[in-house]
Amino acid sequence: MEEYVAGGLAASGDAGLAVLAGELAGLVGELAGAGAAARSLDEIEQLVMVRGRALLGKVVQHVLDVQAAAERRLGGVADAAGVPRTRAERGHARTVISQVGPVVIRRMAYRAPGQPNLYPRDAALNLPPRRYSWPLQRVVVGYVLAGAYEQAQRFVAAATGITIGKQQLEQITIEAAADAAGFYPALARDQGQQEQAAGPLAISADCKGVAMLPGQCRRRGARAPGQRVRNFEKRRGTGEKGHKRMAQLGCVFDVAPVPRIPEQVMASGPGKQAPRALRRWYTAGIAADRAATISDVFDEAERRDPRHDRTWVALIDGDNHQIEMIRAQAAARGIDLVILVDFIHVLEYLWKAAWCFHPPRDPAIEAWVTARALDILHGRAAQVTETIRQLAAARPPGPGSEHAKIIRKTLTYLDAKEPYLDYPRALASGWPIATGVIEGACRHLVQDRMGITGARWSLDGAQAILWLRAIRANGDLDTYWTWHITQEHHRNHLSRYQPGLGLAA
Repeated sequence: MEEYVAGGLAASGDAGLAVLAGELAGLVGELAGAGAAARSLDEIEQLVMVRGRALLGKVVQHVLDVQAAAERRLGGVADAAGVPRTRAERGHARTVISQVGPVVIRRMAYRAPGQPNLYPRDAALNLPPRRYSWPLQRVVVGYVLAGAYEQAQRFVAAATGITIGKQQLEQITIEAAADAAGFYPALARDQGQQEQAAGPLAISADCKGVAMLPGQCRRRGARAPGQRVRNFEKRRGTGEKGHKRMAQLGCVFDVAPVPRIPEQVMASGPGKQAPRALRRWYTAGIAADRAATISDVFDEAERRDPRHDRTWVALIDGDNHQIEMIRAQAAARGIDLVILVDFIHVLEYLWKAAWCFHPPRDPAIEAWVTARALDILHGRAAQVTETIRQLAAARPPGPGSEHAKIIRKTLTYLDAKEPYLDYPRALASGWPIATGVIEGACRHLVQDRMGITGARWSLDGAQAILWLRAIRANGDLDTYWTWHITQEHHRNHLSRYQPGLGLAA
């Protein structure tokens, strides 16, 4: 076996290949030689991983050396400003750390007095500015998006044998997200306006707090964290706390309608039918404001329905500012939009009101809430509001009491949101009436990664993670990475040369 391996690899007469053949034959001989029967699979696998990784590194190095020896001088090399490089020197080397270890890349330097060197072979190989290869950086990004930087550091070391510092991991991730903001607009230009399903189109938006490093929160005058008047020297007082910045999320999805009646919505137990969210698309950011996120949501929705032929449904949690921005975007784009308040939020207000009219732990509370909820689902929200007013008038709570505040808030909420409680139309049409999709995104896009115990984020680091996690949730991370590497190639290499130079030569 050893002679077969060595002979096959060395048949070309290449001295470097002969050395590699000898090392491979030695590894095979060590594994299959005397005492091989006593080795466990664990021992064999560990030996192959360690020795095999080193051997693969030598294979990569050999290929790079062969390329370097074959590099020919190019004519007419000039930078983007047209300054020619009249001298070419061999022997310039650079080390890049790959998945199989460090490799040395030797190439010609094209020089001119007082000008930075140009390395056409760097462009041909698309070398990254950082010393870690693109495939290794792709591995880093995959692990960083899944867990803490310390955990990603251990996983990368276990998978590749390469140890990368925590700050390097963070910088790699930030740089990996450099093209995230322009990815979907570019994708839409490349693919054109593509219509998807013909059913309802749903949009939704929400936000989730992220713990930030000092100085990274939004500033809102004297009330912002870090800008408030200190009451105590060693402890923060009322109104002084706050270290979170709100991450803004948006979602667009196609709806597989399931018509229902109110009684089906309020029924409990297995087998309940509900509309399904298909082809979900997410956007997430923490650097921009909510208006930018909602604009991105409308851009994606218009990509799916450029002629506005479909029924658009906006699912919201009742935030007045959010409602205003959604309505403004719809009006600016000429979209007839149906806005629905999350029914779960309405239920929460009904439960709070119920506690005000019943003794604690009274079983009748649940029946009261169910009856009022059914009234609202049948389109009788005004009747429910009047019922609560009558009950409050019959048994008025104490002035300034907690019950008085709850009743006032409930009545104000139901009165203000009545235009957005058209649940009869929604149920008959098979639309969703809850914001579970976007609230789930707040958990699996933001909280599961950003809320790791003890995590405090810089603005750039948090934005990079959110962008990349949203792209991954959309199923586009591989497409994005390919596009990102193309942009890096242009930024780092092609933009430095005059157009038309055959760098691949």
